[in-house]
Amino acid sequence: MAFSTGAVSTELPPRYRPSAYAPPDPLEAVHILDLLELTGSQIKAGQALALHQSTVCRSVKMLSEQFRLQSQRGARVCRYGSNDSLHYLRLSYRANRLMEGQLRVATDPLHQSLLSEIGNVQTVPARFRAAEDWAQLVALGLIDGAIVPSYAQGTLEPLESPPHWAGLVSVPLGRLALQLVSAARGQPRVLLPKRCQAPQLHQMLEWHGYEVEVQPAACQEGSAWLKRLRDRQLAMLLCLDLLEPGWVGRHGLELLREAPPLGEQLWLLLPEGPVYQSDWAQSWIGRLRSRVAGIACQGRGGLQEKPISRL
Repeated sequence: MAFSTGAVSTELPPRYRPSAYAPPDPLEAVHILDLLELTGSQIKAGQALALHQSTVCRSVKMLSEQFRLQSQRGARVCRYGSNDSLHYLRLSYRANRLMEGQLRVATDPLHQSLLSEIGNVQTVPARFRAAEDWAQLVALGLIDGAIVPSYAQGTLEPLESPPHWAGLVSVPLGRLALQLVSAARGQPRVLLPKRCQAPQLHQMLEWHGYEVEVQPAACQEGSAWLKRLRDRQLAMLLCLDLLEPGWVGRHGLELLREAPPLGEQLWLLLPEGPVYQSDWAQSWIGRLRSRVAGIACQGRGGLQEKPISRL
């Protein structure tokens, strides 16, 4: 579901974008391990890094042996292990990115296009995650920031209530409308991420009487979402204002106009201290806020005149 302004993109981001910034040689192995953690597989990490899978494997094996990392099967964050030594290396890499005027910012596939036209961002492949998992990734230094929608939070809080985690700042970005689109008529089941990744979406849609089907966590690409949508005649939620006009029709989908209006609040999680306080980071935050506000004002989703359910 890697939706962008235009056709659905099934390609992972280039290794370094949008600048020529690259990690210092001593931190190259940390960079590779981080991308493995963030993508979830050696194949996808290799694609994102423009490296062969065998190179990813060798690098991670070397780092694991030298730093005595213990893998944690089933863990949602740091599945390949972590300890204090690796944590300080990650913070060193973050300091180097900040020194070079870069932020590594991540988000889910629904909002990846928000980062596509804003400079000074080292993007990583998009994935749906629970809000607390995003917070942990920022705190541990794997990423420098995360755009987190309110539906990823575990409890139904008012949209204005920011999430709180020690050592992190929650910057409000604004609200966007969501709409159901479908490959079938009537009231089809809705394809969603796993419940732990989008608990409020599950709660609200089930409350409105919709049956839910879960997309496998390993299938995050746009082509995989659309294939399952068509094959099983399902519906899914989109922020239409993040898509190019006509995108829905070009992909053989229809708006479910009888569906309840839904909305989300977006938050930007950043670590307290130099990352959040730097002048260029504050400028970047301002550009991101302006972009969200501009998208909300365009209102292509057609929901701005209706009350928006809390998500």
